[in-house]
Amino acid sequence: MRTALIVIALLGVFLGPNFFREAWSTAAAAEAVEERPRLVAALFRSSWCSSCRIIEPRINDVRADYRDAPVEFIRFDFTLGQRNSLREKAIEAGIPDTFDRFEGRTGFMVLMDRDTETIFEIITVQYDREHIAQALDRWISVTTTVDEAS
Repeated sequence: MRTALIVIALLGVFLGPNFFREAWSTAAAAEAVEERPRLVAALFRSSWCSSCRIIEPRINDVRADYRDAPVEFIRFDFTLGQRNSLREKAIEAGIPDTFDRFEGRTGFMVLMDRDTETIFEIITVQYDREHIAQALDRWISVTTTVDEAS
């Protein structure tokens, strides 16, 4: 009985935060592919990942300032029981090769070009909120400049 309570408590600690996370939309059904921004910020996370517990709140804080920016935020959650449709989500987002490269790894966010799947930068726990915002600004300016030149 005591062991069962401990197991239930541990499951609540590790799986519970998933129910309270801010919703991350793929916007795949809402927008046509042509209208989607070139810059993609793909978070690879899981509830059992200690690095995710550090980096995800930082990203969520910064993300609020980029609601109208030309960047699409996508979250790949590798928590047990949530992996089945992630490959399809990557295909809908137009980044299947990048997903295949990082599948199963967690605790970071990849900033990439949707058109070429070129990885610009990988955001890790070494980045604070200010550095995350600087990285987003840097790559937004690059991808929008390239779009305007086309």
